[in-house]
Amino acid sequence: MAEKMTFVGKPVPKVDAVQLATGKAEYGDDIKLAGALHVKLLVSPVAHAMIKKIDTSKAEALPGVEGVVTYRDSPRVTFNPGFYYSLPKDRYVFDKKVRFVGEPVAAVAAVDKDTAEEALKLIEVEYEELPVVLDPEEALKPDAPKIHSDTNLTAKITREWGNVEKGFKESDYVFEGKYTTARQVHAPIEPHACAASFESGKLTIWTNSQIPFHVRSVLSEVFSMPQHKIRVINTFVGGGFGGKDEVPIEPMVALLAMKVGKTVRLALTREEVFYATTTRHPSIIWLKTGVKKDGTLVARQVKAILNTGAYASHGPTVAGAMSTRELGLFKAPNVKFEADVVYTNSPIAGAFRGYGNPQQSFAVESQLDEIAEKLGIDRIEIRCKNTIRKGDVNPGTGAKIESCGLEECMRDAADRIGWRQKSRDIANGKLKNRGLGIACLMHNSGGHPYINEYSAVVVQINEDGSVQVMTGATDIGQGITTTITQIVAEELGVDMKSITVSRPDTEVVPMDRGTYASGLLYISGEAARKAAVDARKQLLKKAAKVMKAKVGDLEIAKGSIWSRKRPQVKKTIHEIIGEVAVVGKSAHTPPSNAPSFGAQCVELEVDPESSTFKILRITYAADVGRAINPLIVEGQIEGGAVMGMGFALTENLVLDGKGKTINKNFTDYKLLHASDLPKIEPIIVESLEPTGPFAAKGVGEPSLVPVAPAIANAIYQAVGARIIDLPITHDRLFKNMQS
Repeated sequence: MAEKMTFVGKPVPKVDAVQLATGKAEYGDDIKLAGALHVKLLVSPVAHAMIKKIDTSKAEALPGVEGVVTYRDSPRVTFNPGFYYSLPKDRYVFDKKVRFVGEPVAAVAAVDKDTAEEALKLIEVEYEELPVVLDPEEALKPDAPKIHSDTNLTAKITREWGNVEKGFKESDYVFEGKYTTARQVHAPIEPHACAASFESGKLTIWTNSQIPFHVRSVLSEVFSMPQHKIRVINTFVGGGFGGKDEVPIEPMVALLAMKVGKTVRLALTREEVFYATTTRHPSIIWLKTGVKKDGTLVARQVKAILNTGAYASHGPTVAGAMSTRELGLFKAPNVKFEADVVYTNSPIAGAFRGYGNPQQSFAVESQLDEIAEKLGIDRIEIRCKNTIRKGDVNPGTGAKIESCGLEECMRDAADRIGWRQKSRDIANGKLKNRGLGIACLMHNSGGHPYINEYSAVVVQINEDGSVQVMTGATDIGQGITTTITQIVAEELGVDMKSITVSRPDTEVVPMDRGTYASGLLYISGEAARKAAVDARKQLLKKAAKVMKAKVGDLEIAKGSIWSRKRPQVKKTIHEIIGEVAVVGKSAHTPPSNAPSFGAQCVELEVDPESSTFKILRITYAADVGRAINPLIVEGQIEGGAVMGMGFALTENLVLDGKGKTINKNFTDYKLLHASDLPKIEPIIVESLEPTGPFAAKGVGEPSLVPVAPAIANAIYQAVGARIIDLPITHDRLFKNMQS
């Protein structure tokens, strides 16, 4: 592979930037569907109850109402809106039992929104309320109210290597701590939206999902329909972050479309997104670490509780992911991980950017700083001493690390923030109440080996030399359409402007895994590259015949083909193709999950009198393999850092004692504004990954992961207050500073 490339590695603008900036991009609620009925949801006002009676007759009699569906219309097929086949199936489209405030109990289709909302008021529901349990530790007690069956333990995830008991006996020091994290919401700019039609036995869905092919799979399962009878069309997606990595509303909308025989559409309100979709898992983590005097890690034990809310969703796999990343990042030969995933009468927790890694990172990276202080070891050096390296095997997954630039990331992030000089100035009192924090991470590019992942791509070179890329890769704002365009342009030697990348449509494009686990570029991008290679081979073979040359002597660039031996003989792709298109194909399954690495440094200043602090600067160095588009990589780093700051400082979905969400809007739920942000400096480290497209790895999630522990570690250096509970509120900081 030549290092000098034309398109790959270049910071080109997004190919759909004009559409996005001018409002021409059609998002979920923008799709124009003639005669589409409006759908509104009736949700439960109580956290736990049996529906004794539900009367929809008055609503159905209201002029303009076309249909109402409830549990009486719902197929008695359990499913999981998350798509992993190993996840517990514990949900119906509608059920006779409600398990959290905000759970849908009916859906109405009417000629307009006002009529649909009026109809909701006419539906009479009689609830037989049941005892409520919101705390996961309480939910595990034998006498706790049972939410599904005879236990609230959704899943118990365990993983172990070495002998942890023996490891602690061999340790010179043992450290223990308890850490908690809060319920964060995804808060995408665009709420969930979906439309459906059912004609001649065929179901068509328009959705802003991250996973259109899995939407098809879930609907096929729920309604016992063959997949070729279901078409899923992906609209533009205004942010997902994992919140659209499930199938929460499509079954309800499909059920209504089947009943009324007309096109129906639903767009959730902002409040509904807050309480009726999914959140990050609140966690309690007990961490015990054994070390030698020189800082060598010997043993680690984790006991965790994840509050998965009323339904399992992704809970078991989030817990499983926690055991393979931060615990694999730092090499302890003896590790035992146990996590209880627990049902409560709370909003559902599911997939969320970072997927368990931020919770675990907060505990591990915070305690690692405690260990460094106790042993008198530099905080960066203790990390370098214990970190996994290229050639090592991640004991959590059994996968060999083929590329790793973590040490370079730590050095670069620290150098950029001025770690050495500022550390001296803090130590000698020149910088008072100032703190520096560092935290590292290992994340994955996809779910291998635990998920069977795939991507198929078709690259067609048309007779005029233009190129069509048919892929199900779902762009949710992260720019995969652009990076795939760059990859195909590089392989084919054509200009990016001559390439069109399709939007996902399950009836038109080949299957794709969807957008999750920072694996889209790594998996779908490689599938696109391979399909382009196939098309290039066919094109050159055809050109060799036309130009009476050997394939190995031919070059392609700027849409033309020529022979190295006779450079004066040149033909355009259009002249070579003639009237028959060239079609390249690829079906790709990844051989690894190609972990990406990173390190984040934070500088902040604490005001002891007010117990407030200001983050002055964040530097984040990311090992991304090769940056296909540095501009997009930097945007992902900055966006992840901001979301990580929200997780660390302000975001927490609050419930009252009966399970009702209190802060279900952008006024009461504190998201950070631009004026709240420090200078965020992205640093790209390229540690080339041999299994990735042009040596690239994932970048979407990682920069969120280390933010909270880096901030907490900086606060401790500034004022000696160790924060172990998130978010880091004024009250918590004040209390810790007084103790």
